[in-house]
Amino acid sequence: MSELKKLIDRIVEFGTNEKLVSKNKILEIQKLLVGIYAEYLNVEPEFDDKDYEEPLRLDYDGIRGIVTQHFPDFGWYHSVWESHKINEDAELITGDAIDDLTDIIKDLIEVQWRFENNSEKDGLYQFEFLMRHHCEQHLVDLLKYLKEITD
Repeated sequence: MSELKKLIDRIVEFGTNEKLVSKNKILEIQKLLVGIYAEYLNVEPEFDDKDYEEPLRLDYDGIRGIVTQHFPDFGWYHSVWESHKINEDAELITGDAIDDLTDIIKDLIEVQWRFENNSEKDGLYQFEFLMRHHCEQHLVDLLKYLKEITD
């Protein structure tokens, strides 16, 4: 659990700390994302049935601005819709690396808030839920993008 919290805390800094210091931001975020993905694949959450206050709405544009400041060279990319199917006329979709990381950070801020304000059980449950239903695709797409731009 403490490893997950450490990973979340550091990833969140990439969208909240304008003065973040890192020797190699791209390599560091790549390692952090792989770590968070491993945590997600191994988590076994339980639903916390207590009624908690919902977290405040987050400032997407503010987070995106800080992410852009840290990764000014991140950009758009293409991928193939339903890449697991071999189609002659595959449908291209366009992704945005800045949006991918911003959405991941936004969801992790919510998880971080739930750990701090609700319960560990609620934080884990929401982490798994948000990853499965929203962030996993952003994370996988961003890792592929990072691999391609660093080759």
